[in-house]
Amino acid sequence: MKREAVSYGARAKQMKAPPGPRGLEVFGFLGGGNAGRTVNFLERSARRFGPISSFRILTKRIYLVDDPDLIEEILVKRQHSFVRDTGAVLLRELIGDGLLTREEPEHRERRRILQPAFHRDQIASYADSMTREAERTASDWQPGAVIDLAAEMRRLTLAIVGECLFGADFRGSAKGIAAVIQRVGKRSQWLVPGFAFLEPLVLAYRRAFPRGPSLFFRSERAELERIVTPIIERRRQSQTRDVISLLMAQRDETGGQLSDEDIRNEIVTFVLAGHETTATALTWTWYLLAQHPEIERKMHAEIGAIIGDRAATFDDIPRLRYTSAVFAEAMRLYPPALLFGRRPKETITLGGYTIRRGATIFLSPYITQRNERFFERPTAFEPERWEAGSPPKFAYFPFGGGAKMCIGEPFARMEGVLVLAALARHWRLALSNEKAVGVGSGMILRPDRPILMRLEPRQAAASMPQPANAAASL
Repeated sequence: MKREAVSYGARAKQMKAPPGPRGLEVFGFLGGGNAGRTVNFLERSARRFGPISSFRILTKRIYLVDDPDLIEEILVKRQHSFVRDTGAVLLRELIGDGLLTREEPEHRERRRILQPAFHRDQIASYADSMTREAERTASDWQPGAVIDLAAEMRRLTLAIVGECLFGADFRGSAKGIAAVIQRVGKRSQWLVPGFAFLEPLVLAYRRAFPRGPSLFFRSERAELERIVTPIIERRRQSQTRDVISLLMAQRDETGGQLSDEDIRNEIVTFVLAGHETTATALTWTWYLLAQHPEIERKMHAEIGAIIGDRAATFDDIPRLRYTSAVFAEAMRLYPPALLFGRRPKETITLGGYTIRRGATIFLSPYITQRNERFFERPTAFEPERWEAGSPPKFAYFPFGGGAKMCIGEPFARMEGVLVLAALARHWRLALSNEKAVGVGSGMILRPDRPILMRLEPRQAAASMPQPANAAASL
């Protein structure tokens, strides 16, 4: 891993705003409904104009930060000087007012309630369920079948979230939840880039009708509530430490400070965020492995040497170093979240520039994690880089950072490694797509088309000739 020091000199201090694209070029940010265009615009801006750049769309100035020190300043050192940006307002229209959309001190209190479900000992207790669900998926697959990879990973991670966090079987709801996510994604590709201009109207609506129906996702929200409400009812008498039980216990202890709607909001949050992000990360991981047979063979060799013919366990994870590196490297190239948005609560100085109260500041794991200042050969899929050491702090931040860092980060990391180990123990996934896959639309960095994989049993795969060289389309 490499890193260069960034110097903010007198030039920055004399400028009213950081440099950045101007004129008609800035409308590339809106993407025209194509998320790939928005990604390309942001990446070009960061590479051309440096660690902090900016651009204006109509009356709105947007800042893009691409430097670990400044990212740490925003997410950790001065985190209480910032609030979440426009994206949280839009997300609230789908999942309600919960952990992902609350600000301090309400966020801190809600996180305190939920944290026991993610303590280290509790996380360890989920390992067997994760492996069991992955082995179940492996046994359902058939040799020679061609699967829609993203759909299979969503079904699997949804089953894992249901079993571990809610004590529920979500397999029967997988198609319904997938359909909701698809509709939300299609609508979001138009809403997200220009939502800043709609936000004042949405906030005014929420002040007038705090519990009113969603402005953009009414039917989707209703469908999600239809799925989760019976689960909540079945868990009312539970004595476990799952998410539903923790929320219900807190409501009982505080005399009803948590309403049924509060509980539903958190369950919807964990159902969506808890499975879709990891499913997306696993989808990109298998896609990259299929294009790099040498890396795939090395991972299979490690899994065979450590696990053999038995199921993976929690104790195997520290020894599955290369498999862990594969998952980490896939999330470097394709982090589930494209952007984290923040707004300063007061006018601040950042990197030598004055940024006014309420301005939009974007931090992008996708862009920073592909910056050649911090990673050699930044677009190459090289898990070995993780064996050489960790990257600079906040040059790699797929789960965010600070008080609002994803609460499920240890859950997702463990799940990724165990699922890779369980499925790769039985199967090799061979890419069937004829066209290159790009970045799709929505709040999560999904592929822009289905990734089709042909299932080859490991015994057959081991004897098949492998291509000498394969380059990923990144």
